[in-house]
Amino acid sequence: MSNPLPAASIILEDRYSPGSIFLVQRAKALKFLGGFHAFPGGKVDPPDADIAQSQNPWDVALVAAVRELFEESGVLLCRDSLNNSIKSSPQLAQIRCDLLEKRSDFATILRDNKWVLSASDLYPIGYFTTPLFSPMRFETRFFLAKIPSGQTPEVFKNELENGVWGTPAEHLKKWYSDEILISPPVLLLLEKLNKIPTSDWRLSSGAGLVSQDEFVLDRVRFASWIQVVSVACPGPSVPQIGNVFLVGLSKFYLIDPGALDESGVLAIQNAIQSRVNDGDSFNGILLTHHHPDHTNSANHFADLWDVPVLAHLATAEKLLNKIQINQNLDDCDQIPLGFNPFTGSNLVLTAYHTPGHAPGHLVFFEAKTKTLFAGDLVSTSTTILVSPPDGHLATYIHSMNRMADFNPALLMPFHGCPSANGKSVLQTAVFHRDKRETALLTALGNNCNSVEALANEVYRGLPDPLMKLAQKQILAGLIKLSEEGIVLAPSNDPNEWKLAQ
Repeated sequence: MSNPLPAASIILEDRYSPGSIFLVQRAKALKFLGGFHAFPGGKVDPPDADIAQSQNPWDVALVAAVRELFEESGVLLCRDSLNNSIKSSPQLAQIRCDLLEKRSDFATILRDNKWVLSASDLYPIGYFTTPLFSPMRFETRFFLAKIPSGQTPEVFKNELENGVWGTPAEHLKKWYSDEILISPPVLLLLEKLNKIPTSDWRLSSGAGLVSQDEFVLDRVRFASWIQVVSVACPGPSVPQIGNVFLVGLSKFYLIDPGALDESGVLAIQNAIQSRVNDGDSFNGILLTHHHPDHTNSANHFADLWDVPVLAHLATAEKLLNKIQINQNLDDCDQIPLGFNPFTGSNLVLTAYHTPGHAPGHLVFFEAKTKTLFAGDLVSTSTTILVSPPDGHLATYIHSMNRMADFNPALLMPFHGCPSANGKSVLQTAVFHRDKRETALLTALGNNCNSVEALANEVYRGLPDPLMKLAQKQILAGLIKLSEEGIVLAPSNDPNEWKLAQ
């Protein structure tokens, strides 16, 4: 679990259209919430503290927020020597390009132009720490500011896709209708802003928004019908973080409750109870496969709420006498989630049998929104372990290619941050396996013949505690190659894997 990095973001309000605020869409290729809409911002850089001449996190964050806003949108919240705001101009655009292309730095730009940060124009409104769903986490401080007169934002397509103005209500309407994705803290702030008259946004009283307090998300939501609770769960060597999903609106299911400890169980329980208190119906538990990190607390919630557990027959066989599977799911079975009043259509999950990581592995796909709940088919934070005999690499790759053909947009993995670039994530994972296979063949050609020697060569530099897992991956690769006639399996000596002549 990584320590959160300091970051800063600006809620930019249109000066001439009060209440209209600027969102940017992050590039889909980005690892952290790629494809999601957010406020302009980014992580704090070490020179930001030098410019701030302070170690106070709010002072440093203010510098980072102004710099990031300028880099991402071309809007500069500074004033000149006469205390006038800066105007958009070809010269300002060139300065921005110099900054982005590292021909200059922010401190030099401020000094050479005799510009100062207009700190009094920025209102601190609180900070937010990324929940555990992402291995890349940030402690982001948010500021509220109006765009200076004479400036217009312009988004360059690199780390961003586009920018859009709209009131909180307009942005939220698109989100509820599944037209756009919004990062969870931004969603929370939009909802807060939507409840407060625009004239009160800058009040520091309880009626307004301005504060330096931490924002707490009661519900981490990635769509109106998708909620995630990130918990510690059992791992192959050490505990890891897993994403437990509540999916649906008026009726909902729990996917893969694998909480390791009481705090995780309590977090899931609170999420379920909150939904039930709102009048929603808890209909059951869906398991993607039998591994403990996905099933560890399934019995607890099934018994507590008297709901059925649904899984593939092969998973039921693996969990015999451990977890009672009440209903078997097969390929293409559908799980209705009810009517979505925001889109005017029904939400339906379809189960697809995707073995390879585990014999009974299922994924759940919602076709209208192209949302894939991937289980351990793929991760955005690590490589999925394929461990014989339950794991079969050729089958696993086939399963990934099959789901990539569905062209999933929103990918919700059990491990790692959600991505709006689901098909690309799957294709990249297949490409990674191809590269590992090439490295394995090269090592075999260099007379590495044992699983241990091959793992040491292909995974050179991997820490010793993880090398046992690497050996399992190597064995899976050797079995695949032997089935394809490319490698000869040992007949007697287990250390005599060889290339076929």
